[in-house]
Amino acid sequence: MSKKLLTAENAFRRTRIIMWLLLVMLHLITSFHRVSFNVVADLLTAEFNLTGALLGNLAAAYTYMYVIMQIPGGILVDRLGSRRIALLTGLAMAAGSILIGLAPTAGFVFVGRMLIGFGGSVVLINIFKFQAAWFRASEFATMSGLALLFSTGGALLAAAPLAMAVSAVGWRGSFIYFGIFTVPIALACFMVVRNTPRKKFVSAAEALIGEIEHDEPRTVNVAVIAGVLGNRRLWVPFLINFGTYGGFVVFAGTWGISYLVHGYAMSIEQASGFMTVAYLGYMVGAPAAGYFSDRCGSLKIPVVILVSCNVIFWLALAAWPGGLLPCWLLYVLCTVIGFGGAATVLSFPMARAVSSPGYTGLVTAAVNIGVFLGMAILQPLFGYVLDRGWAGTLFDGARIYPVTAYRLGFLVALLFAVVALVAALCYKEKNPEN
Repeated sequence: MSKKLLTAENAFRRTRIIMWLLLVMLHLITSFHRVSFNVVADLLTAEFNLTGALLGNLAAAYTYMYVIMQIPGGILVDRLGSRRIALLTGLAMAAGSILIGLAPTAGFVFVGRMLIGFGGSVVLINIFKFQAAWFRASEFATMSGLALLFSTGGALLAAAPLAMAVSAVGWRGSFIYFGIFTVPIALACFMVVRNTPRKKFVSAAEALIGEIEHDEPRTVNVAVIAGVLGNRRLWVPFLINFGTYGGFVVFAGTWGISYLVHGYAMSIEQASGFMTVAYLGYMVGAPAAGYFSDRCGSLKIPVVILVSCNVIFWLALAAWPGGLLPCWLLYVLCTVIGFGGAATVLSFPMARAVSSPGYTGLVTAAVNIGVFLGMAILQPLFGYVLDRGWAGTLFDGARIYPVTAYRLGFLVALLFAVVALVAALCYKEKNPEN
């Protein structure tokens, strides 16, 4: 290997990691907004006089727009490329966050969540599109796991640190400042990120990752969309996402803190610590799942293990004798649900393994709908179940739900997890080397 080519390869590696990290920072922001309502749920309920179902719908507003935009967003990613999409998504999330902080009514909060959902809907798809152009196929699961590892820092910002920020500047100030923080990140992505290796990196890229995806607009028409959505093998990763991540967000992103505060008489700060444990479990599970899958040459084995973690978690919460688990076991189970949520990491290489190349954005979007369709259905459904079990207790204007109501909601989440497990068991490996 010539010295010139070796130097170019080193520069290529550095450049792609810098661009990848910038895109991952946008996903960190997306993760923050996805679960931030967990910390401010009681504050919003008291300020806007919300029922459990209304709060669930506010939380799910992000998800509604996310689901609606998946297929159009996948088409846009394939057409516009990672650079311009990063700018558009970042500015939309910034505007939505600031609007929530300034909202005079719950309706404005809903619109702000929709704006954030519009921006966040294609952030992960954009990362996968970038990875398809700048990394080898055998690195895809590992890089996907690492992307979710770093972006989960956004979820951690929405747990204990956000609770402290809310105590310091209020929930409105926290959302406004975070929106302002998002703007320079979006601008940096536009200035630095490139859709495919530039001319000076072509030789290095071909030596390291093989054939390069050309930075040309993809033709996406009705026939292409029908072909992607008509691929029956995509239903397995779709259902894994549908039954897995929605439950994780219901606990760690919306209702978990309220459950611990009302059921275990914890403070918000103490309850946030359990959510932090759940996200730490996810942060470890995501890259570990990707690395293990790439090394052992199997997607099915790690997916079945991770989805089983979800079933164990919900079964324990719903069926534990006496209703309330020991705190030490809660810590263990929060780690378990974190690992279980990481099953979604492998759904995307599953989709790539059974799909034709060339439309990474569209294929990823189709499978990613399962993640947020599950959230959009389960969050308000969980809130509805809580409202049905409400005994009329209020505290500072917020509804206090009994443990029995939460346990009924946990049974609903358990059904979703069982659907994911059945789908994982039905997956057929394409070949021993993915």
